[in-house]
Amino acid sequence: MKPLSPLIFCLLCTAPLAQSLHSFDKLSQDVRPHVIELFTSQGCSSCPPAEAWLNAFGAEPDLWRHYFPLAFHVTYWDYLGWQDPFGNRAFSRRQYEHLERLHSRQVYTPQFVIDGREWRGWFGGDRALPRARGEKVGRLRLSIDGDELRASFTPTPTATLDSTHGPEYSLQLALVGSGFITRVERGENSHKRLQQDFIVLSYTRLAPAAGGNRFHARLQPELFAIPKIAAAGRLAWVAWIEADGRPLQAVADWLE
Repeated sequence: MKPLSPLIFCLLCTAPLAQSLHSFDKLSQDVRPHVIELFTSQGCSSCPPAEAWLNAFGAEPDLWRHYFPLAFHVTYWDYLGWQDPFGNRAFSRRQYEHLERLHSRQVYTPQFVIDGREWRGWFGGDRALPRARGEKVGRLRLSIDGDELRASFTPTPTATLDSTHGPEYSLQLALVGSGFITRVERGENSHKRLQQDFIVLSYTRLAPAAGGNRFHARLQPELFAIPKIAAAGRLAWVAWIEADGRPLQAVADWLE
């Protein structure tokens, strides 16, 4: 049993959202969705248009069913004069992990990784997402009850999981916030007012019990100072299962 990150611990005990964060139960659909990762920074002048494109998923009827947008704020542009308040070195490491696993050819911002593969379509005239294969891969359930997190993935028997030796599963869990407005005072976006949604506030990766497809973590409350949570218009738990490092299924919902 692996404990969650201190950031998530504290969020679970932060009023007035504690009840919602402590009580969550959601079952995914069975069709493979689009997991959309944007690596961005408030210190990058090219990033606001990409963030605006990601923000538009807030009006998408299939949000949290077919589309799971995630904005990971990296830290390596902080030296330009503006420290991104949402930046986290763990998010920068995730971007480099995509490079190391050959999911991308280089590291830059803004960078989109969709379904575990680098996507440069946003930079062209046609920004339609890659066509969904409609493959039934199985269902993911996430449950948070009190201080316990449980998750399980039940694959469809006929699913093709891109592995000849049986997939190695991992569960990714993120707390995502929308409705943030930041007035940037320095750096490349100096004097700009940035409206940003789907910002990853915390992220952790869990290994399954005994190498299977079930996950269990006890949430140990700890008190830490958490900036920016109160400024979120909405929060959501987002969880996705990866098979051999690529997203397979996801589940999420807003916390009301």
